[in-house]
Amino acid sequence: MDKLKVSIFTPQELNHSSYMQTGLFELENEGFLQTKVILSFAKRLGTLRIENGEMQITNQPHPKTSFYQLKDPSTAKTINFATDLYDAPYSFSKYALDNCDYVFKRNFEATFIEKLPEKYQKKILPLGLTFPSKSQYKKEDFKFFISLMFCNLRISTKIDRLTYKRLFNCYKEQINHWNSFKSTRSIKEFEEIKPYSNNAILFQTRCFPHENEDDAKQIHQQRYDITLLLRDTFKDRFYGGIIPSALANKKYSDAISNLPSDPISYLNMVKKSKIVIYTRGLANSPAWKMAEYLSQGKVIIAEKLSAGLAYPLIDGKEVLFFENHHDLIDKINLVLINENLSSALSQNARKYFEDIVHPKQNIKRIINLMLQHKTIE
Repeated sequence: MDKLKVSIFTPQELNHSSYMQTGLFELENEGFLQTKVILSFAKRLGTLRIENGEMQITNQPHPKTSFYQLKDPSTAKTINFATDLYDAPYSFSKYALDNCDYVFKRNFEATFIEKLPEKYQKKILPLGLTFPSKSQYKKEDFKFFISLMFCNLRISTKIDRLTYKRLFNCYKEQINHWNSFKSTRSIKEFEEIKPYSNNAILFQTRCFPHENEDDAKQIHQQRYDITLLLRDTFKDRFYGGIIPSALANKKYSDAISNLPSDPISYLNMVKKSKIVIYTRGLANSPAWKMAEYLSQGKVIIAEKLSAGLAYPLIDGKEVLFFENHHDLIDKINLVLINENLSSALSQNARKYFEDIVHPKQNIKRIINLMLQHKTIE
């Protein structure tokens, strides 16, 4: 029987979209489908935003949206779909909504989607938790590099006195982007799990490069306050803090972490710890670290997620949600003394990753969902 076929149109962004590519290449290795990487320089311009309850449309690109085509030889069905991994729940790729049958959104919030025209609302579904990763079965690296470079240079091209400066800065940015993508951790790093070696409580976080917006400023203050609270309360049992940076060193110097922050070292630190703390990302987006924590079966004490998930995390099953600083300390103390609870949380977290978050499982879910929807229609 002919296999499902998925065309991957090379995207404008690679770190976020690597989650999708990993899932597809892993499924191809298992014989579930066949992939074809198609070199694409399309600008795919058009961004739709919900601001103050009103819809605003601009001609801007939406680079964290990537595009795919699914073909089912058994029914001759062709489905065009996109994945939107942008932080903002109020921002959408208009190009994707106009040209795709489905758009799977990482930061899915119904309050914003309900403001869209009905024809768009029907297309948007939750993608779930994601994280950057790479597959040993990945292919066509050169196509991804060429597309990243030339598509973004093309978007940046505007003839004026700053043309050359703008193109040079874009070139440097894409080289850095490519180097970051090449250092992405293998999915095998997340599949491998080790028993924690101590009762460490880990909260390693970072500042964004600026505080130009209130959201970033509030997040920085929250991370600073929680770092000091955990350090004061749990002393040597606490590990982490704020990763050094120009902004962090200037404004939050007494909360700086002395742990390494490169991705491999950080994941190894997660593996060694028993309890991990999660707080929100920009625009209340689901941060990558939640998926990382789940992959290692950690005891997760988390701020509640506002993003809609296809399969919600259940308080008391996969995680413990905290309401405020006092509740955070109480929940940590609870799992330190209740081994049965911490063991159950750990096992359930790992199972949630294996069944739902692993890119192979999640991509299979959305492919089957699209095929079933098409059959119903």
